[in-house]
Amino acid sequence: MVVGICGGSASGKSTFSRSLLEHLSDLGPEILNQDRYFRDWLDYPSGDRERVRTSNHPRAVLWDSLIHQVRRLIGGHCVQEPVPGTAAFQRIIERRVIKPGRLLIVEGHLIFSNADLRDHMDLKIYLDVDAHERVLRRMLRDTASETTTLDQASAWYRRDVIPNFEVHTVATRKYADLVVPYETDVGAATHVIASGIRGLVAC
Repeated sequence: MVVGICGGSASGKSTFSRSLLEHLSDLGPEILNQDRYFRDWLDYPSGDRERVRTSNHPRAVLWDSLIHQVRRLIGGHCVQEPVPGTAAFQRIIERRVIKPGRLLIVEGHLIFSNADLRDHMDLKIYLDVDAHERVLRRMLRDTASETTTLDQASAWYRRDVIPNFEVHTVATRKYADLVVPYETDVGAATHVIASGIRGLVAC
């Protein structure tokens, strides 16, 4: 079973996905994170990379590679990540082997924008968080390591997130089977959804 978890930046997708994994550990679940399939932009001349670089437009993702990995896992085959051509491949030397299980979670803020990927999902969940809360979470997260200043984080948010969010993330909310408000604890919702997934896997 393939479950897609989508939502805006800093909506809690990774936390929610990990919580589902804990509830459903006996199903051998794995997570494919869309962010690990962000392209490295090396096919652009060095002088153009900063101009075209984005992480909130679908062109940022190597969809063919991500969908290929999903198909292989559905077919019962192991895959390795990160894959060549991604920013993660440039940063990470050791590749991780992902084994097929009975449950695969694909998470990311752009995953519902790709029709081919959506067609592989048995259940699509959208995490809905107030915009003000997401911005606060994002600014706190981006500046926590002290490698990014508040001015830098704000500039990127204005340049890349604001123009793309409504078009490529919020607009895909309509494809969700479930919409989960996630501004406070969602323990009850997680438990109910995990139970529902378990029932679907057993069918």
